[in-house]
Amino acid sequence: MTLARYRQLAIVTTVGICILVVAGGVVRLTGSGLGCDDWPNCNDERFIDVSTGHAAIEQLNRLLSGLIGVPTLLLTIVAFRSGPRGSGLRWPAVGVLVSVLANGIVGGIAVRGDLHPALVQSHFLLAMISIAFGLVAVRASSGRGVGNVGALSDDPSGRLVALVAALTAAALVTGTVVTGTGPHAGEEDVRRFGFDISSVARIHSLTVIAALLCAVGLAWHLERHRQIDDSSSQVRTTLSSWMFVGLVQGGIGYAQYFTGVPELLVGAHIAGATLLWVLSVRLVLDASGERAPVDRNVNSARRVRDVVA
Repeated sequence: MTLARYRQLAIVTTVGICILVVAGGVVRLTGSGLGCDDWPNCNDERFIDVSTGHAAIEQLNRLLSGLIGVPTLLLTIVAFRSGPRGSGLRWPAVGVLVSVLANGIVGGIAVRGDLHPALVQSHFLLAMISIAFGLVAVRASSGRGVGNVGALSDDPSGRLVALVAALTAAALVTGTVVTGTGPHAGEEDVRRFGFDISSVARIHSLTVIAALLCAVGLAWHLERHRQIDDSSSQVRTTLSSWMFVGLVQGGIGYAQYFTGVPELLVGAHIAGATLLWVLSVRLVLDASGERAPVDRNVNSARRVRDVVA
């Protein structure tokens, strides 16, 4: 049952981090980023302070961060108890733990640094790294293995998958630059990037369009070379979901730009970006699993089941 426990913890951790990203967006959009202006204390007088609405929102966000740390730590412990070193379970669990801990430190520095946009940007991007490790952990627990990402360069469809994921990552980075330049800084009087908002928004939109066009090219290529097997079918299914979310996300982005970036649309855009990243990582995992033999991982998973049975 240890492997099943590992999978449960991996799912809870990954979903929890996704929720935490959206919760962090709520902190920014409500101007509560400095509701607690110290760390780990809320302020120089109290460890916990909910005397104001902004402080209460930031305290809830910190509480959620602490709660997510529990399954993250347990995932790593279970990973080292679940089987042999070659089972592929340990390194993604350690990756989640290290990136989550690093993000806690970056979050504290961001508060003490009065929400410098580069620190807030790093806070979001580190969460995306944690999500990626979490998804790898979920996949590793399935017994299918995570495949060989390096094998994606061996054929055109693999290269297109890698390009879609890379352009999605680029869109996330440029999106955080737009956020760091725009009005939703987490607090009214904090430093912003000194870029022209129209210019960085155009660059961001170009990366999104490039990712969508690459996804269309991948869909066309897969359709031309359709093969009746489970792996290819899974890649096409994940790609269909990616394209739907990508189109919706692009529509939300343009809508918020032309309506003065209202908080509700910005929040939806953050949630959409997180979901699009989840699908991008899944697309890479599906494609890499299709292109590389996973017998070693499957056998390792079977050995784990034998050990814990």
